[in-house]
Amino acid sequence: AGPEALRGLDLTKTRPSSFGCAIPLQPGFASGQRPRRGWWKSTYMASRPEIAAQFMVDILGAKHIESPYPWPPSEGCIATKWVAFESDNFHVHFVLAEEFETANFSIAEVDQAMSGFEALESGSFHASMYNSLVLEVDSLDEYLLRLKAQSMPYMLMQTTSKQYVLFMIIPQNAITVQLRSQHLSVEEPISESICTEDFGQMAF
Repeated sequence: AGPEALRGLDLTKTRPSSFGCAIPLQPGFASGQRPRRGWWKSTYMASRPEIAAQFMVDILGAKHIESPYPWPPSEGCIATKWVAFESDNFHVHFVLAEEFETANFSIAEVDQAMSGFEALESGSFHASMYNSLVLEVDSLDEYLLRLKAQSMPYMLMQTTSKQYVLFMIIPQNAITVQLRSQHLSVEEPISESICTEDFGQMAF
């Protein structure tokens, strides 16, 4: 993955008709509410949207919501999985658009090249983790316990005397999430720095 792969991506040859696969949703974005004002969603290209969406549900407490695009993936169509946090109707959308793949560009291969999942499993902070979705929560406790229950890797840091940060990576999708909070009561080792940083094989 890297510049060589991106050179093979010719946007003039993609198929905009794939957006025509969308099915109109009922008013309210399927969650019963209008989107919140301001920043109301994050969207990610994902090689395994279903895994990413389920991670958000199982670990972060989001809810599956209806998407206008078909699932399972259908030939010639963009496929998506959507989730939302009911407390403030913040959406996260995971998109699989295979039409952008070429002989030199594979979404799955780019995910694999960028993923810091294995580095995190070994206790290292991967360079790709700097690019993360940052969310503030009341307490890190429940999320930390859910990660432990599912044997998911994570890294806990303390950025100030009053703030803790919990890093996690969505498996098979190279998407990093960091939760920030001033409350932590679960006893867990805290990484004091990122001097164990791992730059892996990223060739960008």
